[in-house]
Amino acid sequence: MTRLIVAALFGLMLSACSLPPAPAQDIKTASDQTPADKRASIRLRLATQYLEARQYSVALDEVKQAINIDPTLVDAYHVRALVYMGMNETALAEDSFRTALSMRDSDPDVLNNYGWFLCQNNRYAEAKAMLQRAVQAPSMNGPVKPLTNLGACEMRNGDLISAQKSLQTAYGYDRNDPALLTNLAQLSFQRGEMPQAKDYVGRVNSSRFASAQSLWLGARIARRQGDTETQNALTAQLRSRFPDSRELTAYERGAWDE
Repeated sequence: MTRLIVAALFGLMLSACSLPPAPAQDIKTASDQTPADKRASIRLRLATQYLEARQYSVALDEVKQAINIDPTLVDAYHVRALVYMGMNETALAEDSFRTALSMRDSDPDVLNNYGWFLCQNNRYAEAKAMLQRAVQAPSMNGPVKPLTNLGACEMRNGDLISAQKSLQTAYGYDRNDPALLTNLAQLSFQRGEMPQAKDYVGRVNSSRFASAQSLWLGARIARRQGDTETQNALTAQLRSRFPDSRELTAYERGAWDE
């Protein structure tokens, strides 16, 4: 996404009937796009679609073409980092995240995803600092996503007190975000607060946003409560809707307490 560069304008003391000074740079619209810009944008859009479908090799090919067309396209480096994450290419993913941030160091989405990448690689201090930057960065969507990831990362690191604070702060912004509710359920589960955990995850599993993670967590909570009927119903959904998921593999291994 092309960002507007705000130029500092130093107006002269003119008479009241004078026209205001012209801006140093006009706002770009669709008609300003060059053919190369449009080709790069199309390639990037395709890369994002293939990434969402987890077709990582095809996504990587598309994003490489976008970068070849326009090496200044920051979002292409961000998408490339996410593709490499999906491919478990840790060093390449980090290089792409760093390139994107070197070009746009306050991008909330890049900061958020890079922070989660660091957390997944057990670099908790760096992850927390990066996610806190993402929380503070101005964003049209607010701080719910980075706060949720911050809480999830603190939970992974065993800091349940900080995780509770981060997740509850996010809850103050949005009480219906499915990722946030799932993490609140996970936190309550780890703290042994089963009724509360059931309530949080039940709100997700009864919606169209149910995921392999939320279904498996719901089944584990039901098992802990001795609710065999709910446990069986949720694992049946897990098998039918997410047959290739890690959560189904965990269920088939009987890894209820991992």
